[in-house]
Amino acid sequence: MNAALHDAYAADYDQQVQSYGCHVADVLFGLCYEYVQPGQRLLDAGIGSGLSAQLFAKAGLEIHGMDSSPAMLAECRAKGFAADLTLHDLQQAPWPYPTSGFAHVVCCGVLHFMGDLETTFREAARVLAPRGVFVFTTQLPAALTTDRRPYQPRVMGDFNIFAHTPAYVEALLVQHAFAPLKGQKCFVGDDLFVLWVVSRQ
Repeated sequence: MNAALHDAYAADYDQQVQSYGCHVADVLFGLCYEYVQPGQRLLDAGIGSGLSAQLFAKAGLEIHGMDSSPAMLAECRAKGFAADLTLHDLQQAPWPYPTSGFAHVVCCGVLHFMGDLETTFREAARVLAPRGVFVFTTQLPAALTTDRRPYQPRVMGDFNIFAHTPAYVEALLVQHAFAPLKGQKCFVGDDLFVLWVVSRQ
């Protein structure tokens, strides 16, 4: 991912999300609330300014985060709830964390900036403890019945956006031994996203 593009709007990101009326992070937290316990370690992969992780921190989890944007990490660090923040690109393996080191991995509002999700799923499976929960979002393609590619790219402003087919995501879940727990579709503006809650077997 291009960290400089995300750096450019980091200071205004939280306000932009609020103005846009986007509550995906809240919905994702609600979907997996029954699986979390105070004191558990959670990795937010692509933590950004920390919006997705804040609710888990309020629930008593120990938050660790990584992101490729220094400016986003600075915004998150200023909020003071994370135990550890690391500058790292999700698409670069290995992630700088030990195997089976986390009870939960969150990746909210990130994967539609990537085409190939193999590295992310492989590393999420590695750093999760057995029966650990992986919660993430993907964008749905506009034409599932006519386009058989695993993901559809488009350009939105300066960003490359990727919409992934459910079949592609489901194949990655099987490949990396994740079992589905819950799912929910959610509109963000005119775009339709899938919220996934899965467990490492």
